[in-house]
Amino acid sequence: MPAPGEPAKRAPGPSTVGEPPASPSRVVAALSGGVDSSVAAALARDSGREVIGLTLRLHGEPDRDGAPRRRASCCAPRDIADARAIARRLDIPFYVLDAEERFERHVVGPFVEAYLEGETPLPCAACNRELKFGHLLRRAAALGARLLTGHYARVARAPDGRFRLLRAKDERRDQSYFLYGLSQEALSQLEFPLGELSKDEVRAEARARGLRVAEKPDSQELCFAPEGYAPFVERRAGRPIPAGRFVTREGRRLGATQGVHRYTIGQRRGLPVVGGRATYAVRLDGATGDVEVDFEAGISLSEIEVRGASWPGGAPTGPFEALVRVRHQHPGEVATVTPLVDDRARVRFRRPVRAPAPGQAAVFYLDDETVGGGTISAARRS
Repeated sequence: MPAPGEPAKRAPGPSTVGEPPASPSRVVAALSGGVDSSVAAALARDSGREVIGLTLRLHGEPDRDGAPRRRASCCAPRDIADARAIARRLDIPFYVLDAEERFERHVVGPFVEAYLEGETPLPCAACNRELKFGHLLRRAAALGARLLTGHYARVARAPDGRFRLLRAKDERRDQSYFLYGLSQEALSQLEFPLGELSKDEVRAEARARGLRVAEKPDSQELCFAPEGYAPFVERRAGRPIPAGRFVTREGRRLGATQGVHRYTIGQRRGLPVVGGRATYAVRLDGATGDVEVDFEAGISLSEIEVRGASWPGGAPTGPFEALVRVRHQHPGEVATVTPLVDDRARVRFRRPVRAPAPGQAAVFYLDDETVGGGTISAARRS
């Protein structure tokens, strides 16, 4: 196993990965209607390159009575209008791509099913993988262009020719956690112009250019379920959601739950108090609706397994030591990562981590480089 901080040996990358095949003079800017993507497009235009603006429509049109469909809140009409206005301000062509069916199939449907099965899903990673850097990247390639977005991350070329996915300079805004699924081929065609900037600098750039979104607040809610994830799951479930029981590790029953979709690993609010001590959710059973609870010490675990492992910098050939983050805001913990068959990996932490939740992502870092990640499928004590 490599020494701490030393990369594992990697399998050779795809032979098709080399210099980007698309013309560097033409780029497609993914415009969301927010300040980040707007400034990214403006910076590309100011560099003298040909910029084409594209926006994904991820929701349906209004119903016949004029009321918007209840699931319509991601890339809402007001955001598309903002993106169109930005394109007009920058004097670049602008197109809207209908991706509602893809969004439903790859993001919304799996999100609902994951909650019903007792997991805590990460829809942003699925949206990035399947739409923004799947569907949209293919559209850019068809136009002979590279794709740029307003994500806070960086791509760099290593001396051996491979592409490295790096954290953003602004650690508070870094979004590399959501991008671990990018392949070498995708990285070779991507640009993240904001990777070297802070959010304050981005807003200053927007103000200097007179962009109407300069002070537009960041989205803080789940984009396609503004009413909250639990009511959304209940409305979209399509089947009864079992209401089980709170149970201790020893099998003691403590009262009824409201369905596993209303709980997540590590949650304390709404759970029983036992002997004057708060309890926390440690396991969710989607089949029965049961929520296993334990005290504070019971939610810190030392081993997880991930499925759907992805390796942006190339697959490792053996175990290696890395910093592993199990939530977006998690600072990370040193662990030994062991690749397994069937795109799985085992992660053993040097020190137990608090509440790793099945359905969330575990993402592996060597210094600033995002070297891999996957979806947490199981968590346990060593």
